[in-house]
This record gives sequence, C-alpha cells and structure tokens, in this order.
Amino acid sequence: MNKRKTYIISILLIIKIISVSGEEAEESFFDKFSIRGYAKEMPIVNLDSDFSNPEFSNIFHNRLNFRFDASDNVYFRLEGRNRLIYNEMLKDLPDAGSIFEQDDGLLDMSWVWFDDGPWIGHSEIDRLFMDLRIYDWQIRIGRQRINWGINLVSNPNDLFNTYSFFDFDYPERPGTDAVRVQYYMDHLSRMQMAVSPAENSRDMVAAGMFNFNRWNYDMQVLAGYYRNRLAAGLGWAGNIGGAGFKGEATWFYDLEETPGAGRGNVVAAIGFDYMFGSGTFGVVEMLYNGGYNRIPQDPEQIILITEPLRPDNIMFSEYAATLSLQHPFTPVFQGGMAVMALPDIEAFFVSPNINYSVITNLDLEIMAQIFVGGEEGTLLHEYAGSAWIASLQYSF
Repeated sequence: MNKRKTYIISILLIIKIISVSGEEAEESFFDKFSIRGYAKEMPIVNLDSDFSNPEFSNIFHNRLNFRFDASDNVYFRLEGRNRLIYNEMLKDLPDAGSIFEQDDGLLDMSWVWFDDGPWIGHSEIDRLFMDLRIYDWQIRIGRQRINWGINLVSNPNDLFNTYSFFDFDYPERPGTDAVRVQYYMDHLSRMQMAVSPAENSRDMVAAGMFNFNRWNYDMQVLAGYYRNRLAAGLGWAGNIGGAGFKGEATWFYDLEETPGAGRGNVVAAIGFDYMFGSGTFGVVEMLYNGGYNRIPQDPEQIILITEPLRPDNIMFSEYAATLSLQHPFTPVFQGGMAVMALPDIEAFFVSPNINYSVITNLDLEIMAQIFVGGEEGTLLHEYAGSAWIASLQYSF
C-alpha cells in the first residue's frame, strides 16, 4: 500500500507542477501533452539443453510514455510499464513477488498488484523527471536514464544504468533516481555531472564526465564515486578504414579493504562495426571483465539472468566475445543473429531473430535465446537450454 501511495503522490506532484507552469498552460494543454506506447503479447516456449521437456510461459507487456512540454525550455516525462507474467517456475519461488517488486531507487515506484502461483502482475515507473534548459545548461531531476556507455553489448563506462544483454523484453532499459547537470561548451564538447543518492551513502553513485572530439574521434573521460569504490574511465568512438571503432574502460578501486578480494580491477570492452554493401550490419565486440569472481558470489543469489549486473563486474565470466549480424531482406522484413562466446567458463549464447512489419505500427518478431555449456556451478550452466519467443507488438 505504501508503494501505491508513493506512486499516487508522485503523479499528483507532477500534475501540480504542470498546472502552474504558465498562464496559458490550461488553454494549450493538449498541444503540449503527448502520449506514446505499445502493447505486446509474448508467448514463450522453454526447452532444456537436449531441446526437450517444453514449458510454456507468457508475458503481456504494456508501456505508456507521457510527455508534457511546459515551454520551449522545460518538459516533464513520465514513463512506465505494466506486465502480466505467466510462468510455472514462479510457483517454486515463494518470494517471487518481492523479487519483481524490488526498487532500488529513492522513490519506490515498483509494485506487484497480482501474485497467484504462476501468475505475476507487475507495474513500475522507470522515468519520472523534469528537464530544464537555460542557455548552454541542461538540468534533469528525477528518475531518468543516464547512458554513458558506448558499446553494443557491455558498457563499463555506464556507472548509473547497467543493463543485461540477455533481457529481450526491455529495450528502454532501467532508469535511476538522479540529478544530472550538463554544460555544452560547443557542438562537440560538453561537461556533465550526475549524482544518484541512496539511503546508505555506500550505495550512492556520483561522477563527472568530459566529452570532446579529437582526431575525428568522440572521446570521453570520467571519474567519480561508485558504491564505496573510486572509478576512473575513458571511452572513444571513431572509425578505421570505414569500420566503426569503439571502446571503453573503467578502473575501480575499493575505498576500504575487503577480506579475500583485491582492491582494484579493470573492466574494458572494445568493438568494431561495419555496414556491408548488401545492407548487412555487423558488430564484433570483446570484453575483459576484471571484476569476475573478485568477490566469489553464490549463483543461487542471482534468480534471473536478465538482472542487470554491476559495471565493475559486468558479465558472468572474465572474458566474452560477441558477433552480431543484422540484414534487411526487404523494407519490412529483416533478420539477424547474435553469438557470444564465454571461453573461460566454456559457455556459448546464440540468439537468432527475424522481424516483420505486418502493417503500420504492428510488428511481429520471432527470436530464440540458446545457452550452451557452462562450468558446473556457474549461472549459465543452470540456464543451459533455450527459449523460443514470439512477439506481436502494436505501437501507438
């Protein structure tokens, strides 16, 4: 009930702000207000590592995105998703509702409104912020996505909003409660500072970044505090011989010693992308995850493989190599394949997909996620098997 009250109070506050944002706000409300979103039905068949013992699950997913432009320099955004999930595995998780309901932000804006055996009904708000622009300054306050990452698969520079590459049903990615200030020095350079507070100061994140262009490369350097660790990193995006060349790396260092663990580690990712004459877009990316097993973790503590990991331990292995290909066969039909190798734990991940635009605003996607191998006791070993997913999405 407290979570529901928090949600209602948040909505009332933003409506109050909107109502006093200008003398003409009431007259031009519908011109300033917009709503977008989609409804998506996703039946899923899960098979074990022998491609047998099928189990059926289903996700109905609805997203709503609200925006109010109070003026040319001020706008408000409220976005969230509602999901009704059916999965027989949930019956074996007595605390499944609390897992879905967990919200690490200052405002608790996630709640389970239905929990009955294999059924979970879940809603959450992942964007609720005000954006203000004054000359060369931009200030954003509230739950937002702060995307400092550069690569496709792994983003060690992304201190605020890490995400799971295996989460097939969350293209928007999580948000964080933060204050972010950006100063645009020119069209190629800017400075920014962001702070994501927490009830416990050891869990807060605060960092600054400088973005600039040198030698036809977009560069970035960052430094800050990440959950009781110092963090310093760099990233770049440019091209070599017509191929995109991107990379990012961050060094983390404990402010306090942890028994049985080294104080410092580096996480780095480098990638190349290329558009072939046929229209095929390819990406190759390599990751070194220096935080893997720095502090040994019980795999049973991680319930869902789609849970975001931390930027200082961003993958379920020390090394990863990913190849991704996407090809448009026609203007309305495309397909692709992603393959990830995790050599140190002897695991592979394969994900083929096809996408067809049925009519305007109605898209059909069929994809699979196949996990192979994994050393005994690792999370991917527990997930060995495959999921075959169909998605019919109507956007509005």
